[in-house]
Amino acid sequence: MKNSNLKIAITGGIGSGKSTAAAIIKEMGYTVLSSDTIVSELYRKRRVKKLLKSIFPDAVKGTLFLKIDRKKIAAQAFNDQQKHKQLTDTITPLVLNEILSQAEKTKILFAEVPLLFECNYQKYFDQVIVVVREKSARIASVKSRSALTEEQVIARMQKQIDYDNFDLSPFVVIENNGSKCDLKEKVLSAVNALK
Repeated sequence: MKNSNLKIAITGGIGSGKSTAAAIIKEMGYTVLSSDTIVSELYRKRRVKKLLKSIFPDAVKGTLFLKIDRKKIAAQAFNDQQKHKQLTDTITPLVLNEILSQAEKTKILFAEVPLLFECNYQKYFDQVIVVVREKSARIASVKSRSALTEEQVIARMQKQIDYDNFDLSPFVVIENNGSKCDLKEKVLSAVNALK
């Protein structure tokens, strides 16, 4: 790895196992940020709540104390292309800014970034690790961990790039097609190869 302030993104489609890969890297002792955690923190800020209220007026209740219904926002965003774009355009730059800000304080920073390619954010990172997995296994994984139907999972997949037909050759690709132990070995190998 290069000397200082190295930024490495971890990405992959929904249900690919990128969060598991990120957790393995964290266990190795590296600083790992989660975009989902950053989003949760942003959603607690009043200025972000006000932005969300302007896009999803019936999903953010109240006037003085604003309360967000995240499930309602997700349902509306995944069923309305324009609202999905507005949400992405509003939140993802804030997430990226937080990651880049944290990276300045850390020699080597890994960040789990689900919409990396969709937002063309790969250019902000020195390396990218992409976790890929067979589509049916991804669907089964998401269904088992959430209350989503297969149709809802597929709708979310369609908002992401098609990993089967996207050129991943410039990046470090980890195939998650076995057990968690297999994935751990591949992640360890990939991270060590970056050194």
